[in-house]
Amino acid sequence: MKLKTILQLLIVIFTMISCHKASVTIDVSYDPETQKGILLVDNEFKFKLSEDSTSTSITITEGNHTFKLNNGKEFNQTISKKGGILNLNDDDFVVMSQPYGSDTKFSSTYNTNIDFTAGHHFVVIDSMIYYSKTDSLEEVSDASLKKALDMDNRLAGQGNFMKYYKKAKFIEKDWDFGLNEDFPETVQTTSSSAATISGNLTYKTKVIPATLFKLYALMSPQYFVVRNIKDVEASKEDVKEDREKSSKQMEFDK
Repeated sequence: MKLKTILQLLIVIFTMISCHKASVTIDVSYDPETQKGILLVDNEFKFKLSEDSTSTSITITEGNHTFKLNNGKEFNQTISKKGGILNLNDDDFVVMSQPYGSDTKFSSTYNTNIDFTAGHHFVVIDSMIYYSKTDSLEEVSDASLKKALDMDNRLAGQGNFMKYYKKAKFIEKDWDFGLNEDFPETVQTTSSSAATISGNLTYKTKVIPATLFKLYALMSPQYFVVRNIKDVEASKEDVKEDREKSSKQMEFDK
């Protein structure tokens, strides 16, 4: 075979490889009251958005696509090879972590043996800090919250076990389980996205709407402390506790 023919063949093969686009699965987040109907992709593929759900999963190729919901305005969006969330309703999201034991089974003790030097277990949303306790009996002071916030600044957001994603049309996947997946009872430890922490715990992550996360945090005081950052900076809770302790001591001394 002549050298020219070999080079031409190599160019054709390289072009075919370069043009190949991988298929990726993305979650489509939407409002079932106002956005149910048909999502049209590239004026060719139709996906039904049910009124009985707030999200659905679809498979398309990576790269730039056009989207149109019912009779709405068409828009362009680039889908990365990692997948993620097509955010039709302009929601914000939170990624939570869940520990699994050394046998890869679900650990019922939430956030046990956390290595806080590797990251943090809190997010800040609209000037509120949502802090995940290491256990239900943990006493969380303003001083400890300040320390966590300071650590976050020093780590520049690296090594986080909880993350907050602001509103964006497409949010690239940075989690193990999407909107339509639940935390499983057991996990495989081969995933590169898993973080193994001290105590032989393996952490997996799941993304949920921020509104659902905030409700869950408020309804679960055994797991979360929810405080206004201004109050934390002013140490209002610590001052209140000191006054109560002083008052009790004065009553005891009488």
